[in-house]
Amino acid sequence: MSSIRRPLTVLALVLAPTLAAGCASAAPPVPAYAPQFSFPYPAGEAPASEVTIAIVRPVDSTGLTSADNLSAKNAIAFNTAMTAQFQEMFSKKGFKQTGPFDDINSMTFPDKKGADLTLTPQVGITITAPFVNVHQQDDMFGTRPGTIYKATGSCVASGFVSFVLIEPLSGEKIWVKKIDVPQTEADCFGERPDRLGLNTIITNGAAHTLEKVYAAVMKKAWDYLSPEEVTLLKKQSQELRAKKVY
Repeated sequence: MSSIRRPLTVLALVLAPTLAAGCASAAPPVPAYAPQFSFPYPAGEAPASEVTIAIVRPVDSTGLTSADNLSAKNAIAFNTAMTAQFQEMFSKKGFKQTGPFDDINSMTFPDKKGADLTLTPQVGITITAPFVNVHQQDDMFGTRPGTIYKATGSCVASGFVSFVLIEPLSGEKIWVKKIDVPQTEADCFGERPDRLGLNTIITNGAAHTLEKVYAAVMKKAWDYLSPEEVTLLKKQSQELRAKKVY
């Protein structure tokens, strides 16, 4: 009887260190994806205009940039890129510009008087992530060496982005264009022994949705902010100032 048990005992002794070593080894970290927020401008240069626009940094309407949001870092990068892109875009369209300002209240009286209009983007984007399942991993001996975190599905971005042109001295809205963001998806499937790694996989997927949203939104902004229409809006702003006696 002992001759039968001994090989099994030896097998168990050989396997046990191997399994223990496998359980002890940490999974490699998941690299964070850095989204590229960009918009390729159409060819050609617009003639210089006499319109001066003060750029105000985007307003987050849904809390996507709040610290407790997984996509906060990428959402902040989204807004930062949008501000810089408007500076480039206005130069391409021939507009003069000032700013960027944190908000219209941070503008001094000379800042407001020197600008015909202010542009304030309002970003109302939400991102829905797939549900995370948690289960225990069993080995051949019935032990449970660790926890597995698994996400199956897509990250989905939706919401809106509005562009608001304001007469800066009175604070009255002159022009509003709201862009409804259609549901934009990216794969967020992942399986990890650590929740942090799975969070990075989900955040990477959400970053890809933000890239798609950014390109679509800035294309609309380019189309809407035509020099001809903005010049007409400047006249409305001047008429409003005359009525308010600024």
